[in-house]
Amino acid sequence: MEFKEMQSIWGAQNSAAAYNFDEEELHRRILARKNRALSIANISELMIIGVYVGAGVFIWVVKMYLLAGWLFLVALVLVISRIRRLIAARRFDRSVQGELQHALATAKYQVRLSRLMRWNIVPIGVLSVLAIGQGGKPLWAMALVLLFFAASYYGAGFENKKYVRQRESLEALQRSLNG
Repeated sequence: MEFKEMQSIWGAQNSAAAYNFDEEELHRRILARKNRALSIANISELMIIGVYVGAGVFIWVVKMYLLAGWLFLVALVLVISRIRRLIAARRFDRSVQGELQHALATAKYQVRLSRLMRWNIVPIGVLSVLAIGQGGKPLWAMALVLLFFAASYYGAGFENKKYVRQRESLEALQRSLNG
């Protein structure tokens, strides 16, 4: 459901008599948005951790220890972040406001995770290009890898903007409900 629809429902409920207030419908819609944000965060975390550990093992085998160490370090930071997020999720109550705050906290986390992964492309790209250069590969191979990481960085910006819009939508909903 879009913010405008939720705002119109809320506005209609505010102008209606108190006994017509459909808090259950609003709660259901907020729960749906929260569950979507949680699903995206869970899938993103697990996928990134799995890919980084798998890539780290492969890269360790081919003796690029610095890059492998970086990947393992980022995977460890994500595991710790995930554990903290899951523990913090318990502090939200199950009211409309509590669910909205939980959805907003998850959306903020997703924005931070997306931003971290976007900026993480830079050291991985640099370490990859250095490893290719030390391996005696041709200059065009280094340029191709550098182009790939530049395109990845650019594409990650679109993903981050999507999560920022979702967070801003939830913040606007919270302001309209509180104001």
